[in-house]
Amino acid sequence: MNRPRHFETTPEHPDETMPDTTLPCTDASDRSLRPARALLTPTWVGALALLVANDHWLKGSGLLPGELTGKLSDFAGMLVAPVLLATLLRVQTRRGLLACHLAVAAVFTGIQLSPAFAGQWSALMGLLGHPWAITCDPTDLIALPALVLAWRLLAPEMSGERPALVPLQRTAVAGLSVFGLWSTVATSDIDSGIDSDSEWYQDITGNLYINNANDFDISLFIRPLRADLQLDCTAIEADPGRLLPDAAFDTAEVWSLPPQTNVGVDLDFHGSCAAALVSGEGIPPQILFFTSAEYTQTWFSGQTFSTEDLGRAGMAIVFDEAGADWVGGESVRFTPRDDAPEQPESCEADGDESRLDWSSAPFSTAGLRIESLESGLDGCYALELQALELLDNEVLELGVPSTWYMCVPAAAMPFVQDDVIRISDNTFSATDAQLSIELLDSGDLSPAVDDEGEAVLTVHYLRGGQPSNLGNALGRNVVAVDKTTCPFLVEDGCATVERGVDLVVNGNQDFVEVGVPMSFAEEASNTNTTAILAYARARALLDYACSEGADQLSYDIDMAVIVEPL
Repeated sequence: MNRPRHFETTPEHPDETMPDTTLPCTDASDRSLRPARALLTPTWVGALALLVANDHWLKGSGLLPGELTGKLSDFAGMLVAPVLLATLLRVQTRRGLLACHLAVAAVFTGIQLSPAFAGQWSALMGLLGHPWAITCDPTDLIALPALVLAWRLLAPEMSGERPALVPLQRTAVAGLSVFGLWSTVATSDIDSGIDSDSEWYQDITGNLYINNANDFDISLFIRPLRADLQLDCTAIEADPGRLLPDAAFDTAEVWSLPPQTNVGVDLDFHGSCAAALVSGEGIPPQILFFTSAEYTQTWFSGQTFSTEDLGRAGMAIVFDEAGADWVGGESVRFTPRDDAPEQPESCEADGDESRLDWSSAPFSTAGLRIESLESGLDGCYALELQALELLDNEVLELGVPSTWYMCVPAAAMPFVQDDVIRISDNTFSATDAQLSIELLDSGDLSPAVDDEGEAVLTVHYLRGGQPSNLGNALGRNVVAVDKTTCPFLVEDGCATVERGVDLVVNGNQDFVEVGVPMSFAEEASNTNTTAILAYARARALLDYACSEGADQLSYDIDMAVIVEPL
């Protein structure tokens, strides 16, 4: 019987080895990525949950500060969007995944920096049935680094070395993709959303509303007043179109309105009034200004099909061959203007008018000797000051002299070379400043006094003062009298609106003139007080960001007060 025979083969040369026919391992980085796997990670699901909760519940609930909810969606979106985009595009390479991250960054940056781009994006979302309300806010770009975090946390989860998704996981991915797409598209969705039949829009809220009375979509830019402004509503109401400059308005909310739909104008009040600057592509800008007594927040229909049905709080934008025009709302709409009305001669600023100002005073608790004092053409003085100290009843010099600058009227600079002074800077902010300079005895650095023991000379410089604290420095009541015949003017390069004001001091029937000393004798205290006015304004609008002087709305007055013996 034949049996299989076993042959044991031995290499001719025992040290030789058989050739290695094993296929080399493929590097993990070369294998296809599976972005869908990242959709199942706690990181991505958590970011999606945060995005939905923030946009649809937390915003406007009062549970968290508005500054926080305004940024949460941005950070969450940077984690959600790139992976979702890569999944929908079936990206399989790291290069493709990087392109998805860069695309998200580019769109997000464009929306925050360009109202025009934001309007186009909002219009694109409108084609999907979800027109966006977008606020162009460059500070939102702080969320961009979250894209790096998304890459580091989620890219490893897409590795091709991981097992393929089982049917149940694929179903979960499909569901999360749909939900994620809805969340990112519906975020910031316009309040008057389209119903499933695309036939009606939900009701809206606001003080006013604007209607798109056309058969095509339009984009609107709504810029509310900046929150950091102070307004005298009564003064602004006289001419909102001229007294509310472009600088008074905040960044734009961008709205895309389908035909016959309405958007509510829901504004925060500054005192008793509110305002917004509304414009759009091809739409002439209008300032909306109204008071809380006239237009309270209410509900409006999401759609208006005829301009005859607008009502008192509604206005419409109508395009024709000549362009766009506004219809309705005449009592609250004003065309922006930058013209400066002619002023009566009595309203012109005095040629001697200037603001009080000074640099940081040299530190010295004892005294300072004026080595030199020079006046410049700009009305400012350069004082070379030598710091002094008293040691064992001997006045000694400290260090080397330093230069100090001070801008005051000539009549408000009674000090001369070789005077020894003490400077007390009571400046609490750039807009609320008070400086006092006291003449000292050069022998012992004590306050210089006359034979009666009265202080020889003290000068108080007040910048951005109000009548009340000016009166405290003078020891008399000070009354501000607005120049009502003078128009308010907008400060160049700023939103502040102001006009001249006259001052009356108790004990003198005349107005205090700029640069002209006005003295008051006090027999009881044996002192003579002299007021020197440098600058005086009444304000209708205060812009903290750029305005000098007072940090209060009403008055902005600079004055020097000299106190000396009779």
